[in-house]
Amino acid sequence: MKAMILAAGRGTRLEPLTKIRPKPLFPVLNRPLLGVVIGQLKGMGVREIVINAHHLAEKVEEFVRRGRGDLEVEVRVEPEILGTGGGIRNCADFLQDAPFFLVVNADVYHTFDLTPALNYHREANNLATLVLCEDPRFNQVGVDGEGRIVSIRGKEVQRPLSTPSILTFTGIHIISHELLEYIPSAEYFDIIELYIDLASRGEAIRGYQVEGGYWRDIGRVEDYSALHRDLLGEEGKPVIHPMAHVEEDVRMEGVVCVGKGTQIGAGSFIKDSIIWEEVLVEEGSMLEGCIVGDGVKVRGEHREEVLTPGMRDVGRSK
Repeated sequence: MKAMILAAGRGTRLEPLTKIRPKPLFPVLNRPLLGVVIGQLKGMGVREIVINAHHLAEKVEEFVRRGRGDLEVEVRVEPEILGTGGGIRNCADFLQDAPFFLVVNADVYHTFDLTPALNYHREANNLATLVLCEDPRFNQVGVDGEGRIVSIRGKEVQRPLSTPSILTFTGIHIISHELLEYIPSAEYFDIIELYIDLASRGEAIRGYQVEGGYWRDIGRVEDYSALHRDLLGEEGKPVIHPMAHVEEDVRMEGVVCVGKGTQIGAGSFIKDSIIWEEVLVEEGSMLEGCIVGDGVKVRGEHREEVLTPGMRDVGRSK
């Protein structure tokens, strides 16, 4: 089976952190999210993966070179962002010989078993299957009892055959290779507009609701922090990379994650904070509700801040 990972977004809502890393490489419990996604795909039997990239694409390429293992993984750099549809069309030569393929957003963390959705797509002979879940914050896709997409973003697509459910699109698609013929080449293209057009003409664009798992995208700083709270729990044990060094009298409370190569000096207090790699927290410092980017030297007290190199009261560690 083949898959495409969508990783070309700029991540502007996550600045200034996305000036250091592209969003797909944000660490989740000290593991880059892109690595989590690749591992999930491998566990499903995917052996060939293409990844599109734009912002800090060289970092994505470097990550893939270091960790592809026994998978075939290719990175396609987009000099200009092509959108979801344009990005998929740009990889048509990689994807078109598969009967169907998975497309997943690189900024989504989930624990769903996608096997039933794949089986549904195959058995229903869909052009595209949108994987849906229940999340009141983002419920925008209407689907009737037959799985037909009847509305998207509040826009009616076709008349429902039964009372529709309004659900959240997870950023996971299952796409048959025939759909590639509907996407224009070499230009920006929104695939959701294509889904609306095809569904309105009665084509097999359907939704499949997954249940019993966890889903969150990390499009905003608060979502990134919330993901760690959800995974660790409010009183979870701190996650400290084995190659980090924390002095014995450092106090930690709440949701704390400490990355590779980070050093935390004596007498420091860390609460509800995510600390990336190669950070130096000076003796007696305090971090509460903070996210600290790679290579930052922290001194003093910081509350509810995103700290990156060059900001006031912080400097790059040596």
